[in-house]
Amino acid sequence: MQKNRITQSVIIGLTTLVATATWAGLEGVLSKSGNWILPIVGFFILLIFLSLNWLLTKSKIILLITLFFVLISFLFSFGFKLGYLAVLFVVFLIFFFASERVFNEKNIRIKIDVIRILRRGLPLIITGLCLIIAVAYHFSPLAFQGQNQIVVPRPIFDKIASPIIGNIEKQLPILQFSPLEEDNIYQTLNKEINRHSQSYKEYFSLGLTIGFFFALRTIGAIFGWLVILLTWAIFKILVAVGAIKIQEQAVLKEVIEV
Repeated sequence: MQKNRITQSVIIGLTTLVATATWAGLEGVLSKSGNWILPIVGFFILLIFLSLNWLLTKSKIILLITLFFVLISFLFSFGFKLGYLAVLFVVFLIFFFASERVFNEKNIRIKIDVIRILRRGLPLIITGLCLIIAVAYHFSPLAFQGQNQIVVPRPIFDKIASPIIGNIEKQLPILQFSPLEEDNIYQTLNKEINRHSQSYKEYFSLGLTIGFFFALRTIGAIFGWLVILLTWAIFKILVAVGAIKIQEQAVLKEVIEV
């Protein structure tokens, strides 16, 4: 019993430490345009730790405490905001539902199938993490870069405006547009677009965040399979070296007799 408690405490501590370092790396990327390598590696290790927790932990309370610390450590890097707290609450519910699916799968299976067990919950965990990352991106300085001004790409303007200008010059020979005048028209067009779009900029940011979330979730589908396969390999190694033992238990079952 004492050994089991020590093992659980170590798992909680390591998972929280990895989560804290990962959130710190993500905050550095979103605020300072840092390197994505650290948070990517961090999330990969974090998902493996959570997957091993599902396989090895028998107590739902211990597992939920671990997930709670993973989420709370996010606030240490990004600060306390009402939006963050609301999203973390929703994600905790997602994590809870994912854990219930995993535990139910473990309980109904006669033989341990690591891949099938993890597939019941890991996609939801990845969805929750992608939601947190997207919200963090929404409030980050990185999301505001380039949003102060909307610029029509010059090649698109030239393809659309050149025929129109050419037609005007053909119909009214007195009007001839120099390259400088065409550039002035281009600059005026951008200014007018930005002037009329001020009331809708918040929707641009929201749309960008939603797009960012779905992009992360698409990448996460591939990411999740790598996590499952590596966790399966680690689990097999632990069983092979005797760190984990798989035992068979007799199960009582009710039957109807006439």
